[in-house]
Amino acid sequence: MITAEEAGTLLRKQILGTDTRDTLAIDCGVLRSCLWALSGGSTPVHVLRLLNLAVQSCPDAIVSQDAYHGDVRARLRSALGELADTGDVVSLANGRWLPARAREVKLGTNDDARLLLGGFPTSLLPAEIARTIRHRGAFRRTNGGAVAKALGLRQESLDLWVGARPPNLREWTQSTFEGEYESFVEQEGGRRFAIYAPKIAKQGVPQYRRWFESGEKLSGRYLARRDVDFDMRQYRAVELINGKVARVMRLKLGVGDLRRLMYGVDAAAENPVRVRFDVRPDSCTAVLASEVPKPEQRFFAAIGDVSFPPDKYYPRSWRFPRHYAPDVLERFEALGVELQGSAVGSNT
Repeated sequence: MITAEEAGTLLRKQILGTDTRDTLAIDCGVLRSCLWALSGGSTPVHVLRLLNLAVQSCPDAIVSQDAYHGDVRARLRSALGELADTGDVVSLANGRWLPARAREVKLGTNDDARLLLGGFPTSLLPAEIARTIRHRGAFRRTNGGAVAKALGLRQESLDLWVGARPPNLREWTQSTFEGEYESFVEQEGGRRFAIYAPKIAKQGVPQYRRWFESGEKLSGRYLARRDVDFDMRQYRAVELINGKVARVMRLKLGVGDLRRLMYGVDAAAENPVRVRFDVRPDSCTAVLASEVPKPEQRFFAAIGDVSFPPDKYYPRSWRFPRHYAPDVLERFEALGVELQGSAVGSNT
């Protein structure tokens, strides 16, 4: 006989190759193993069948008779979404899922950190390889190319995984507003455009406080939004004349580009977003009152952890190991933010 604690340790080591108390990492490991077992790596599996097996295989449900399976199931369903976001699994039509192809992404950091992506379970790897993989949340990380070489993994570029970003934010922002604008007449009783106007906002305020219901007699090209049917929100480039929308243009933006465009407009208005960035002996922390674009979110999630107050969305605090400070700062500087805190003026 062994204790429940000992059983939990054995199960975690079997699933991940190492003992960890990271609940999300364990849940993701269970899902990878179950999806691989049911699919054989190539046959789509319905989400209900996947979750049924995952609940039965989860260490919480195995070692504790008191575990409420409804809570475990909801937690595993959320973890499946995390795996889809990282690129480990693929969501298909009609609620079916497949493991994604195994590959490696170099994060471009000084410690040569790499992500192992794909739906293959860590439990299938030789023990000496599994021990070199660090599990944190939905991510599996390693340093150097030994694991990729041993497994024959193909490379996926960092820009392809996180999403590309323009080399020059201001030039890209200016080009985004160029194009053919169509005449526009505001209909009486119609839904009006709100204007993103950092030039008339208080210096350094969060981006959600830079939207104005009235153009305040502004003239020129601006980012605008309005609510439309079915709780949808529409974003357009608009030409204002004395605060009134005269012409509009549909924006051609990729994933995450809308938020990046807001940073570009901030930079052009000389009213950058403020980010507090503090460096300590073993860690660095960025405190945000405005969200970063999707590529930056993905990069930060791969190397750090985020936390926020239980009753509100902001401020969001990203915490990273100390040696990633230069990589994080480079991302913030490319967004044109105003950095405050202990890292300002220091040699990180």
